[in-house]
Amino acid sequence: MARFWAGLGLALGLAGAGHAQPVEPAPEILSAPPPAWAQASSMMTRLLETSAPSSLAVYTTMAGDKDKQGLSVGALQWNFGQGTIADLIDRVPDVEALASVAMPFHGADFVKYARMSRDPLTRAEALAWTRSVQEDGVISPEFAIELEGFLGDPAVMSAQDDGEQVFRASAWNLATTWSLSLQGRPQPRFSEYAFFYDMRVQAGARYLAEIEAVMAKLATFKAGETRDVDFVSRARTGAAFVAMKNDVACAIPTAKRPNLAAGHVWDGQANCAIWRAMIGSGETQAPDRELLVLAFLRAYVGSDEFAVNLFNRKGLFATGRGLANGRSCDFRGLFAALEAGESVSADQVSGACRAPKPGKG
Repeated sequence: MARFWAGLGLALGLAGAGHAQPVEPAPEILSAPPPAWAQASSMMTRLLETSAPSSLAVYTTMAGDKDKQGLSVGALQWNFGQGTIADLIDRVPDVEALASVAMPFHGADFVKYARMSRDPLTRAEALAWTRSVQEDGVISPEFAIELEGFLGDPAVMSAQDDGEQVFRASAWNLATTWSLSLQGRPQPRFSEYAFFYDMRVQAGARYLAEIEAVMAKLATFKAGETRDVDFVSRARTGAAFVAMKNDVACAIPTAKRPNLAAGHVWDGQANCAIWRAMIGSGETQAPDRELLVLAFLRAYVGSDEFAVNLFNRKGLFATGRGLANGRSCDFRGLFAALEAGESVSADQVSGACRAPKPGKG
């Protein structure tokens, strides 16, 4: 897979020489994101995942199979489709006993199939079970009541917090590698950390090695001339900014946004126009555009439905503005505040987003 990604980059014309070097003398490198950054990125991703940036209610959030992930639960939507639910289950002490009390009818199966989802060979069976407790992607009320009780248990909420720490650490490692290797900076910007945090949450642990390999490859390309400018000017970029594998016109839709997969394409059409305008007017910096390249390369290998949504979300963090999951967000002011050492509130995060409007994005 890593070889494919590198080959894809070369096919897009991302070739050259030169390697960005760390700034000398380099200041001490932080081993973890600043607390305000960790909190803000969490709130932004939770808003996209659950519609609630910060609330006890996010711990008991659940979604059915309409997104093809089988069943997604909790503050960061651990799911069966990618097997991330298994990691959450494994963090809960005495999970079988707790599940038997909170979920007397479904607890044993829930724990069993959650663990089975980790292995790609048994994931299909686990997904089939999640669909047996739903109807047309809607979770049955009886199962939902039991699951809510389980997710709201203090031990499970604590496990969710512990699991998030893993995402934060992994995202910080990726962001610092990106910043040091490609930008010559010992510390990432907030947008870069938020980008990798959202990628880590949405995509789980899959493709981490490939992402690191692509970063290493991009670090050998000549900055400014081939890492972003050539890429965004190519003929197929119009399709890339929308659906990656489908030729769709780059224009903000004039009709009402539909739901699910078609809604992601609606968002992508608007993003295509928004990001091209930002690039054309000089609103974006080269590092922002390079994050868009990385987002494209990662999204390209996914299914069309998953790829479009992933690219919308990562593009939002790369540029600070865009549409994702039916929300039009402008985080640029919050990014600047966080870069200046300030904190942001859940209300500020929510206030930076609104429902998209036809013709306006």
